Amino acid sequence: MTVIAVRAENLGKAYRLYARPLDRALEWLSRRSRHREFWALQALDLDVRAGESVGIIGENGAGKSTLLALLTGTARPTTGRVAVRGTLAAILELGAGFHPEFSGRHNARMHAALFGITGGDAERRIEEAIAFSELGSFIDQPVRTYSSGMYVRLAFALAVSVDPDVLVIDEALAVGDQHFQTKCVDRITEFRERGKTILFCSHAMYQVKKLCDRALWLRRGRTAALGSADEVIDAYLEYTRARDAEQAVSPAAAGRDPALLRLVDVVIEGGEGGDPPTWRSGAPFTARVVLERSRDAGIEPGVGIAFVRNDGLVCYCVSTEMDGVAMHARADGRFEAALHVPSLPLLGGGYYLNVATTDNRSALIVYDVRERCCPFRVRNPSDEYGVVRMDHQWLGPRSGSGCD
Repeated sequence: MTVIAVRAENLGKAYRLYARPLDRALEWLSRRSRHREFWALQALDLDVRAGESVGIIGENGAGKSTLLALLTGTARPTTGRVAVRGTLAAILELGAGFHPEFSGRHNARMHAALFGITGGDAERRIEEAIAFSELGSFIDQPVRTYSSGMYVRLAFALAVSVDPDVLVIDEALAVGDQHFQTKCVDRITEFRERGKTILFCSHAMYQVKKLCDRALWLRRGRTAALGSADEVIDAYLEYTRARDAEQAVSPAAAGRDPALLRLVDVVIEGGEGGDPPTWRSGAPFTARVVLERSRDAGIEPGVGIAFVRNDGLVCYCVSTEMDGVAMHARADGRFEAALHVPSLPLLGGGYYLNVATTDNRSALIVYDVRERCCPFRVRNPSDEYGVVRMDHQWLGPRSGSGCD
């Protein structure tokens, strides 16, 4: 039987916005409305199964933190209801619930008391949390003296110390050094393996993909997508790619003259169809580029192409200048080159191309740029993980060799 750990039904939160502080008092006195409503969240339905990890993604202002505040009870819904099965611990913002004048240790004791943990059990868990936070002697200093990194170390350590059934994390891994982030990820992974329920809000898509089974994409307070983490994240990154492309600075505004060597067309060939087109990992891939050179431009036409993952990771970049290849001069006066990849090594996910025209004698000067163009997806039927598939084989031991 499926056990639902967190359930939200028709959940919504509206805030009253006033043009000036005085209007709030005038509204109360006159009983006449002087505000406008802003719905931070509307008509959201969500069931999270016990032992499931769900990532919550979206732009700033999409309603992510509002949703977590409603789920954890720190805000009351305007519409709908929320139900949580078992104990819940949350890291909603840096230092939330800490008394700034009390020491970290005193705050830890109050935190344990809120969960009904007392006596020797409380002291044992507090000492474990202090060790995990690595705050050292600072644990006995007032919390107001802590840096943002120290705040999140203590907040995370205390949240996991109570061993909750449901753990809610809002951007906790965005602060702190790499060492502590790794510790946090390891602890979250341990929680997953123990069948705990996790709601994880982050702008780091690779963390959401690694830690979450499903993802909820919020856009302007409503559900834009809910499904497997890979599919929802790819859809979100494609949306941000398209939005960024609309807002991109033109080459002329950036001080370049694209008319000297203009990109006429960029197409990709060999996919299985779909929108965006899909390639199977290992299938042939071709990117065809057509350029037009100004008559008075003393430029030897060249082009550079970069394969970029939807999260902005440049997977591979190459150019005609790097490979010493000349573009083909067509009868219509334009120039054409086709980059062919016999076996596309990219693993599953969403990708796009960045294409730039250059002088083939020196790639230092870029003329026309088309970023985030030709979006495509790669389908990988295997369980391999990463960016690219490496040709490999497993070998037996060398004769007479052993482990030293």
